[in-house]
Amino acid sequence: MKKFCSGLGVWVLTIMIMVGATLPALAMTGQDVIDRVKDEYGDFQSQVVTMKIKTYDGKSLVTDREVVVLTRKQGDVDQSLLKFLSPKDVEGVGLLDQGDDIMYMYLPEFGKVRRIAGSAKNGSFMGTDFTYNDLSFINYDTSDYEAELMEETADSYELELRTTDKDSGYEKVLMTVRKSDWFPIKIVFYNTEGRLQKELSAFDVTQYGRYKFPKRLQMVDLLANHSTEITLSEPEFDRELDDNLFTTRTLQRTRIRY
Repeated sequence: MKKFCSGLGVWVLTIMIMVGATLPALAMTGQDVIDRVKDEYGDFQSQVVTMKIKTYDGKSLVTDREVVVLTRKQGDVDQSLLKFLSPKDVEGVGLLDQGDDIMYMYLPEFGKVRRIAGSAKNGSFMGTDFTYNDLSFINYDTSDYEAELMEETADSYELELRTTDKDSGYEKVLMTVRKSDWFPIKIVFYNTEGRLQKELSAFDVTQYGRYKFPKRLQMVDLLANHSTEITLSEPEFDRELDDNLFTTRTLQRTRIRY
């Protein structure tokens, strides 16, 4: 009897192993993919980076500007401060995002700080093809979106992002995430009329210490035949950034010390 039970146990164990081997891995959800993207490319506590921003009308260069951007996580809130360094006509212009839908703009010409209303966040940021809301995608912040996995291929995941922000300005956003390195190679934006309007692509993913980040971003407005290219210089990650930096007082300074 003992021999029979022992033999039966071996058979049961063998069958369990065989069945387990044939079971598929647990399917990824849209949120799983978004979380992995954030872990791979946005899981830093702070970042300091200088960017070159060029806009084009068709193939003609319209503007060529340089900005410095400081970002940090403060609990569950992402905060950022952006300052234009050149050329002279925009030097000192700044944008402050304190999180929780609190955003300010500073224009030296008028010497005043003004809060940006929710409806205004869908407008063009300083003549670029990014809206104020779009800037969050530079650091792969999709906290205002709910993700659904629409398709999985051998090489990528196709996600549909629906915003929880009534002032978003988009009906939906589609994101293609490469499986090999969890990199979002393309993000496309559909306007409130359901028309494909813009396409954001990223290039030259580079390792910076613990973190990976693209060296170049391109946003194309397909309806307007207009585009914006952002080139990033060497970014610094997890640098200590003082609370006083993310204030309207600092926003009014021409140059930021950090």
